[in-house]
Parts: sequence; C-alpha cells; structure tokens
Amino acid sequence: PNTVEAVFGNDEATAATGVELALTVPEGWRAEPAGAVAFDFVAPGAEVRGSWRVTPPADAPYDTYRLAARATYAVQDAPRTLGAQASVQTLPPPPTEDRWASDLDWTEARNGWGPVERDQSNGETGSGDGSPLRIGGVAYAKGLGTHAPATIRYYLGGRCTSFTAEVGVDDVQTGRGSVRFSVTADGTEKVTSPVLGAADPAWRLTADVTGAQYVELVVDDGGDGNGNDHADWGNARFRCGG
Repeated sequence: PNTVEAVFGNDEATAATGVELALTVPEGWRAEPAGAVAFDFVAPGAEVRGSWRVTPPADAPYDTYRLAARATYAVQDAPRTLGAQASVQTLPPPPTEDRWASDLDWTEARNGWGPVERDQSNGETGSGDGSPLRIGGVAYAKGLGTHAPATIRYYLGGRCTSFTAEVGVDDVQTGRGSVRFSVTADGTEKVTSPVLGAADPAWRLTADVTGAQYVELVVDDGGDGNGNDHADWGNARFRCGG
C-alpha cells in the first residue's frame, strides 16, 4: 500500500470544531486510515493531517487516477466543507525484454535544471529543447539528458539483470562542468563513476541490478556545485527478461 496524506489548515478567525477528513478512491481501491482523521478542535492558524493506506487492485491498468479528499467541520456552529483532488499513477508494467532507458516510463524524476530529456541532452526549462547527446565527440542516438543533481527512478519488478551506459558531461559544455554518476538497486549502490569533467571521454558504466524492484540513476555535482553540470547517459539500456 501507498500512504496518501491530506492537510486541513484553519484559515478562519475562530476555531474549527468537529473536523472530519475523508478520502474517496476509485472503485475497487482500498483506503484505510493510517492515523487520526477526526479532530474535535483546530485553532485558528493551526493545521492537522490525516493519512490513509491506499491499495489499488493488483490488476489495475497502468493509468492515471484521481483521488478526492474532503474536510467537513463547523465554525461557530455553521457547517463548512472543503475539498481537494490529486492525480496518481499506477506502476508501469515491468520490462520483459531488453529496453532503452529512454523508452521506458519512470516512476519519478528530479533534475537540477529543466526536465530530464529523452534521447537528447539537457536544454533549458522546457521539454524537448535539448540538443543531440554527445560526449567527447561521440554522438548517441539513444540515452538520457540530465543536469546535476538528478535522480531517475524506474520500476523493474525484478525482471532485469543489468544496466549499462556511457556517461559524461555533454559536449555543449566545452570547458566547464563536473559530475559523478551512480546506480542504486532497491536502495543499494551498485556502481559509482569517478568525477568526470567536460574534457573527459565517456565512462563505461555497468551495474548488476539482478532481481531489483526499483533502480535509480543518480547524478551529483562532483562536490563543487552544479553550475554547467549537463550530464548524459549515452546508450542507457536495461537487460531484462532472461
């Protein structure tokens, strides 16, 4: 199950009483309170939090679903209701054969500048505004363009055995930028590159991810700040399905 939290903040000038929080989930899903969801009294300016353990059906299709939270309460005996909605996504199906990382949906991605790019280098703040991936004069048709600090998380469902890539600073940085790459599998670090600079050729990275449910591709700034840290994962590929 996954934990979903709702926050009720009392912006009224007087206390809110009889506060009850509720969560509505799609048909067939389960939502079980993980703590208190009813509160006798919430002072002005204060807030309370309710949480639920949410479990989708095992056969829920890979899709985006909507959750709705509702707060009912009273202010000076006058009833009030507040609502909020959020979208969540079920896990993508795990790969059953060798796949390029850029062709798989990730479950989470954080990037130091703009979005993570598929099959192009990191650009500006928009999606798809990068240039071709190139490290040390070598171009890569497939891969990921990131900017330190970056983390990309994939769900593999135990179906894969290894991850390979050629990593380094993108050639758009002619003399600046330094980064370090690592791969973790279910929270255990499997491989870490040396700190790589703009003048360095690509470093061949191989990580054993046998049986891992989740794998994270991580880039840090090499310890000197993240200015100009355009980091490429050239030919990033998972070996899967036996």
